[in-house]
Amino acid sequence: MTQPILDRRSTLALATGAMAAAASPLCAQPAVARYQVRFDPGATLRFFIQAELPAVGERLSMGDSYPAELPEMARQGWPALVSGFSAHDSAGPLPVALERNRWRLSRPAQGVVRLAYQVDLGLFARAGWSSPLESAVVDDGVLAVSGRALFITGSDGPAEVQYVLPPGWRSVMPWNLTAGERYRVDSRTRLQDNMLAFSKRPPLIVGSAGFRLQVVPMGHWRPLEAPIREALQRIARRETAWVGWRGEDRFNVILTPVADSGGEAYRQSLAMCFAAPTVANRPDWANFLAHEIFHYWNGSRLRGADYPSSQWFQEGFTEYTANLTLLAGRIAPPAWFLGKLTGHVANAARLETTLENIGTRKGPPLYSSGALVAFAFDTAIRRASGGKRNLGDFFRNLWRATDGAAKPYAWADIRLALEATAAGDWQSFYERHIKGPEKLPLARVFADAGLKLESGGVSIDPADMAARAVWRSLERG
Repeated sequence: MTQPILDRRSTLALATGAMAAAASPLCAQPAVARYQVRFDPGATLRFFIQAELPAVGERLSMGDSYPAELPEMARQGWPALVSGFSAHDSAGPLPVALERNRWRLSRPAQGVVRLAYQVDLGLFARAGWSSPLESAVVDDGVLAVSGRALFITGSDGPAEVQYVLPPGWRSVMPWNLTAGERYRVDSRTRLQDNMLAFSKRPPLIVGSAGFRLQVVPMGHWRPLEAPIREALQRIARRETAWVGWRGEDRFNVILTPVADSGGEAYRQSLAMCFAAPTVANRPDWANFLAHEIFHYWNGSRLRGADYPSSQWFQEGFTEYTANLTLLAGRIAPPAWFLGKLTGHVANAARLETTLENIGTRKGPPLYSSGALVAFAFDTAIRRASGGKRNLGDFFRNLWRATDGAAKPYAWADIRLALEATAAGDWQSFYERHIKGPEKLPLARVFADAGLKLESGGVSIDPADMAARAVWRSLERG
């Protein structure tokens, strides 16, 4: 695990008590929540925060999701990092009682509530940066931290954040930049549910169709900046086209220096680790990136009305999209894609429930089973439309059917989007293979794509020239 090697020359002589006593530099009656965040990158790794919160309600809260590996976090959640907490409203000091992840007000707040508090990342530093994808991690001149660790909020609504940073430091936030180090977000979810970065180097910037990726490579990722930029540019181009994206947004890609493999998706960001990334194994780490980035659309925006029973779609279709993005984007060769299909077959064979009855048991069998459903749908759409449509057309139809992901989807919405894309007996497939326990007819699905499934895995079938047209369309995306 990488240890902190941050520039320790610049520290901030701020005391939380003095902050609470001093007149607030922020507006007296803000229409939105306002935060001023000062960052001390010295040995203490502290944040000094002032906030003005309108319409607090009965509680002040931090993020509900937190790493519980550390005993202090297991007991208190994110408030385990908070010290020097004080709250005031127009009537004076506001007594509060600390609960897990929240503070309960002892009386109704009168008007704007002013907070002052410190967030100390020393708890994670002393534990060797435990759970870095969910909490925080440092590298030479870079700190990445979850927004859940920093922001205490009241009721939901828009917020403005001003950072006061030491000379040479910059903030890398997946939010709308208004001026200097000032940002605006439209909801508490965007404020807390993101991985944020502070860096002495500018991020890599890539993107497509108004989707801006801000990439912060740390540690052993830095020598790979050129292949990272190329891979992400192709991923962004393919995935924005796949969903027909026409918006404007920022997305943080935090590549941590941790010698492990995995990823964590946030609302507009991801944190990822990979043990030993190289140019040679680019398809493997790029697939992680493509998967987590696609969760921006399928997971963060498109959401199932029922979380457990929709994970075959959220995770499986995201994984298949990542696999196909690498194939069609020429990031990975056809042999790699066929190898991924082979791996999905092996993983799916271990699934012990129906796809809708997975409960909390997410893992490779669910991801791969869902990916094979996506492959079956994509193949069926291409065949039924004579190669004129694909699974991307389905995603665009589902986007419209949910009013731009404003409404959660259920199977009925997925079926209607499929029917709008291509003819097929989609309901029967659902009843048998998703809601029901019948295994996927994989031999036929692969044959329809010009492939064959044998004991050695999935390979191209040179004999079926008609079905090979589907395979060629898959290679094009």
